[in-house]
Order: sequence, then C-alpha cells, then structure tokens
Amino acid sequence: MAVLRQIVEADDFMAFLSEDLDPLEPAIGIICMYEKQRQLIDQMKAEATWLGAVNRLIKVDTVDSYRGKENRIVILSTVRNNPYLNPGFLTSPNRINVAMSRAMERLYIVGASIMWKKRNEDLPLGRVLNKVETMVAAGRASILPATYFLET
Repeated sequence: MAVLRQIVEADDFMAFLSEDLDPLEPAIGIICMYEKQRQLIDQMKAEATWLGAVNRLIKVDTVDSYRGKENRIVILSTVRNNPYLNPGFLTSPNRINVAMSRAMERLYIVGASIMWKKRNEDLPLGRVLNKVETMVAAGRASILPATYFLET
C-alpha cells in the first residue's frame, strides 16, 4: 500500500493518467501470487480513504487471473519470503512471464531479494532480479529497501 500511495501521490500522477486513458481502464494493476493476499490488499484498498476517486482506477487480482489483461502501471507482489528459501509455485516460468508482462509503461516489483539470490538465482525470479541489478548498475532501475516505504 505504501508503494501504491507514493505512485498516486506523485506530482505527475494525474497528468500521467490524463494521457490517452480509457475512462473504463484501470490505470494501476496490483498482481498478487495468492488469493488470500489479493483479498487482504483489496480490503486495505477499500479502507484507504487517501485514494479517493482514484480507487476506481486500481485493479487487484491474482497472477492466474491476469492472463490477457494489462495496465499502464503494475505493482507485482512476489510475497515469497521464508527461512528455507522455498519458492513454492514461483518456479513456474509461465506465471512469472504473465506477472512481468502486464505493465504497459511502469512495473514495480515488491519482494524479498534474498529469496532470489544464491540457491534460487537460476529460477525465473532469480533471473529477473539479476537483470534488475544490471539495470540498477546502468542507472535504468532502482532497488529500494522496505524501510524506505515505512519511513515515508
């Protein structure tokens, strides 16, 4: 929700939305890996009074329900983080492909990078993290710690 809030409250957000936005098109999609997570984020979204009228421009759904859909901005929550580094069903290249390819203009990935290093670096999200780290080194992407969003 803190990532969503920063996007919505950015100075250029409303100008960004006014460019070629279909009135019925949700501008922001939040892709979750699990149904329970989708339910929780939907509940938090409903309770977020700061969203105001922008609430209708945000769609929350699971990766399995997102095939064939896209949004201008996508927040992807990978949610996997456990001491055993067990990636669960996030080993599926098809699911990761669907999740990663739904953003038309901006993609924000929220997750625990420790899950996708070393033991899991050859899995789809491990390869994504490696690519993002290469993009960071080239000044084309950013990796922010969770504490950044807790402080704002």
